[in-house]
Amino acid sequence: MLKQWLSAGLILLAVTLSSGMTAHADSDYTHALATAPQGILLDKTDSVMALGTASTSSAAVVDTTNPTTLGTQAVSLTNGAGKFGSIWSTNDDYFDLNKDETVSLWMYFGNKGIEGGDGLAFVLQNDPAGLAASPIFGRFGVQGETLGVWGVDKNPLQKTREGIAKTAIQNSWALAFDTHANMQADGQAAGQANSFDIGSPNNHAGSNYPGNETAYHQYVDSGLFGMARLNYYYSLRYNGLIMNSKNPGFLGDGQWHHVTVRWNAADGLLNYTFNDKNPETGERQNGIKRSIRLNRKLIDPNNTGRIRWGITGASGSHWSNNLVIFENTPGLVNGTADATLTNLTRGREIQPQGGAVANDQVRLDYHLNYLGGRKSWSDVLAHLRLPKLIEFDTAQISYGDGRAPETLDVGAIKDRELLTKLSYAMDNAYPSATISLTGRIAPVSTTTKVARTSSVFTSNAMIKTAETPAFTVNPSVDLDLDVTSGQALTVKPNRGTTVTGKVTMMTSAATKPAVRIEPILNKQALPTMALNADGQFSLPVTPDMLRPGLNTLTLQAVTADGDKSNRVTVTITVKGELKFDYISPDESFQTSELTGKDQLIHREGSWQIRIQDTRGTGSQWTLLAQTTPFMDSNGVRLGGGPVYVNGRGITPIGATPTPVLTHKTNDANLDGKFNVADNWTRQTGVLLAVDNGTAPGNYTGSITWTLEDAPR
Repeated sequence: MLKQWLSAGLILLAVTLSSGMTAHADSDYTHALATAPQGILLDKTDSVMALGTASTSSAAVVDTTNPTTLGTQAVSLTNGAGKFGSIWSTNDDYFDLNKDETVSLWMYFGNKGIEGGDGLAFVLQNDPAGLAASPIFGRFGVQGETLGVWGVDKNPLQKTREGIAKTAIQNSWALAFDTHANMQADGQAAGQANSFDIGSPNNHAGSNYPGNETAYHQYVDSGLFGMARLNYYYSLRYNGLIMNSKNPGFLGDGQWHHVTVRWNAADGLLNYTFNDKNPETGERQNGIKRSIRLNRKLIDPNNTGRIRWGITGASGSHWSNNLVIFENTPGLVNGTADATLTNLTRGREIQPQGGAVANDQVRLDYHLNYLGGRKSWSDVLAHLRLPKLIEFDTAQISYGDGRAPETLDVGAIKDRELLTKLSYAMDNAYPSATISLTGRIAPVSTTTKVARTSSVFTSNAMIKTAETPAFTVNPSVDLDLDVTSGQALTVKPNRGTTVTGKVTMMTSAATKPAVRIEPILNKQALPTMALNADGQFSLPVTPDMLRPGLNTLTLQAVTADGDKSNRVTVTITVKGELKFDYISPDESFQTSELTGKDQLIHREGSWQIRIQDTRGTGSQWTLLAQTTPFMDSNGVRLGGGPVYVNGRGITPIGATPTPVLTHKTNDANLDGKFNVADNWTRQTGVLLAVDNGTAPGNYTGSITWTLEDAPR
């Protein structure tokens, strides 16, 4: 009886090991499905992805079990030893090399760390086999080090890199995520398909062109005792390597890992970022980014501009649960999702790390925008994760096409989460929808931080995440600032003044917060100032702080937690004056040849007449000019003299002050400064009139300028 029992046990064990369901029963596989992040459905009739049709592929679409990521399906690429799996984009969901494209997905590499095998690859390919693309395994069976895309290194007599490249998926580029160290380099390495990772860290990610010989490095084994027959084996050359020296098994850590691949068509750069989202919350992280310049000729030799994309995986004697969840696919639908939180009580948007006050009314808006694509953005399911400390009382969905808003039941909010589905698709004709929730911030007795939250919008083609800002809720603090010295002050030149006021506070905080005054004078911040014990303040404004004319002082009371009072503006006008700011002292007219006729001589030099009027906008002044006779060294008088020319004609300048220009001041223009000569041309301004018959010579004279503070 004992022998019969043992025999039955062995038979049962053999049957169990040969079953493909073993991996589906292990705790790691169960964990992967139970912790699956949000992804798209893959078994729909209009799915953007299709399982590979290669005869060796055993990939399968499986349902996830995470109750918080409804509507998500994963692809199991390998679930045992000696497995190959692939899934590819359909003909409609191609990667367009002539446009910017983005693919984002989640990858799971098991929990075996450095003992895992073998990994996954993100692949772009134009292999003639299409959906059936795979390495040429032949009679050797699936080789794990290929990851389902690289060449097959099972022929020890394969003496060319071109030969092994021909066994890979052709016209392809692969980003490999390798979880098994294939590093055999001894005399038995040839023909073992176990050397691709020589020189690479244990777990790693990197890229190259599987169907091109440059991706491979050749090793030569001369055999035992120098036998004449040579054997060969190969390793891979990786570009854009990602590794973790402190955690060599960082891929196979039992966690989902987010990957984003972005193609920039203009500069030919392909950027990929690893771990750029938190698998539990969906919130963005910095991740690890690498960039490579894509050689389009190697993957699109016929220059079609289109390329198939997908995921492959393979396992050898070592294996792990390798799964993938798709998030965003290229070209099919392009859209955005973002969230804004507006403080309706205070009339401003709450910025990241900003502040709000208990009992303030707020509105949370999720904005969805369709930007284009080959399909409409339809069947959108919104999984809203709402911020804490906001009690919502209304919710609705409004569409950009004028349809009446849909009212949502806020009673359906459970554990600060709300699930809802949009009734209408978004497309070029109706490109937007907004989900709005209004409510009030809950009372708090101490300053409380509210973490940012990530809400997910899913469909069969695209998933978008929108984050609310992290912000701080302060106890209800109401600050009212009043200026008691008046809001319109006038001072004489070189005199200062003092601005006084009082701040009144109402708060629910157990301890009243400290308050300071933030003054800003002429857009320049001044040092903050504490209040007196009775809430009053006194701000000295010294003469050196003021400029002529109008000065603007703004005052606001603030607490360290960000509570702010009303902003009060005080104007301080420094009585101005009218003056010459600068007159160039020595100027001349051009040396000219006398013609025997009346003529006008042009100016020589940089004539400058700058006037400053700080009496304020709207004040007027008149510029007058008078001259002495121009004479040569012998006392001979010039026939003619200076004139002022403008659009109204020629005004002779004589011995008495003559008005030549009237101007109205604008304080906004250089503090009332005006350069008269800036408006002169070669034919206008001060010129020298010379009468016919004037004798040649060097003539000198002076022009006196006078200002009057009123027009003539």
